[in-house]
Amino acid sequence: MATGKALRQPLVGVGRWLNRHPILKRWLQILRLGLFQFGMGVSLAPLTGTLNRVLIHELGIPAVAVGALIAIHYFVSPARALIGFASDKARARGRWRTPFMVFGALLTYGGLATAPFSLILLSGDGVVPFPLAMLICSLIFLAYGVGVNIVETIYLATVSDITPARERGQVLGLLWIMLVLGTIASSVLMGQLLINYNHLLLIQVMQGSAVLFIALTFVAMYGQERLKANGSLEDVAEPIRVRETLGESLRLLAGQRPLRNLFTLLFVATLGFATHDVLLEPYGGQVLAMSVTETTRLTALSGSGMLVGIIIAALLLWRGRSPLLLLSAGCLLGMAGFLGVSLAGYTIDISLFLTGVTLIGAGRGVFIVGALALVMGMVEQNHTGLFIGLWGITQAIAQGFSTIGGGLGRDLVQQLTGQITLGYTAVYIASLTLLALTVALLLLLRLGRGLRKETTRTPWDGLDQANVDQILF
Repeated sequence: MATGKALRQPLVGVGRWLNRHPILKRWLQILRLGLFQFGMGVSLAPLTGTLNRVLIHELGIPAVAVGALIAIHYFVSPARALIGFASDKARARGRWRTPFMVFGALLTYGGLATAPFSLILLSGDGVVPFPLAMLICSLIFLAYGVGVNIVETIYLATVSDITPARERGQVLGLLWIMLVLGTIASSVLMGQLLINYNHLLLIQVMQGSAVLFIALTFVAMYGQERLKANGSLEDVAEPIRVRETLGESLRLLAGQRPLRNLFTLLFVATLGFATHDVLLEPYGGQVLAMSVTETTRLTALSGSGMLVGIIIAALLLWRGRSPLLLLSAGCLLGMAGFLGVSLAGYTIDISLFLTGVTLIGAGRGVFIVGALALVMGMVEQNHTGLFIGLWGITQAIAQGFSTIGGGLGRDLVQQLTGQITLGYTAVYIASLTLLALTVALLLLLRLGRGLRKETTRTPWDGLDQANVDQILF
């Protein structure tokens, strides 16, 4: 009993000290919230940065098949509008969002924990026929996709509930950065753990990342929805606004030509940036003879470039630069990156390859911030969250098509020419071309007309409805 009392006394002292420093206490609470995004980043890195390389290079699975599996979670992203709508209605009636969160987290964990068994199912040892193995793997990746769409939607809605409107932009910007930091940390750590690579070790590491994700989710979200003394839910920072349905969002978009043009441009640019997602690590292994550890670290390199790009773009916006300039700069950086990656395959220059990967990440970061600012500057204030969410869905669907298309293009060119390197570089040149087309569309569509510049300098207020994980990765 005395021991328990002795243990409680330091905790009480810390609580009193934090109460005397409310700003510090508030940001510590925000950092706890950010552990969810960090955990999400940890889970993304091995799934999209290591497993795809092993399936394509070591096991010889067609890239289009691997791309199709990875793309599943993009194609189910429109479900976020349905999930968010149902969750908003429940919360407006004083009910919990937490059950949605728990269900989504468990589905995500199940998908993450079982995804590495695709190594066994697709290995071609004859135990399971390939079509049946693909069906089972598709169900695994579908569970992951549905789960991650649910859990990310409810997480962002909960953050919006408990964060005052005046602080929401800063908070969500920080949480966004923690997602990128999670992918960087995960890829560096995984690179160390996989130095002596074997399939069993990768399965263990990926299952460990799934456990870490669910643990960080619990720590981040425990007690965030609180009860009053009478048993009802504690009031949120401001009244709940039930978001529009997907159909209503699409009708609003269809009625505004400048926004239709903008979304078309964003779709084309996303196709360009994302075609390499399933191919980068296999390219490093198959063409440049990089080890699993070395290609796993590419995610950290790309994420670091993206983080630098986001920070520089945000500073440029703050200093009054046009978001159209950022869109163009992001595309040009991406074009330079794809050119460097393509040339590296013929010169076997790993330094040039790494530089290209960094430039692609930086270009993507600059482009995303510019796109976010442009969307925020072209819509009415009461519809910003709606269109940011719709942009996320558009981006996710574009990434799904480009992930499959990149794998299919690589397979077809290799099959027709018999040249391994050309299969990859043909896709990278296609990416470069799509980004050049985006720059041309920027000039032709004149999107700057109707842009409200005062809303573009801090374009973060709509992130509570953004598919941040799919916008970034």
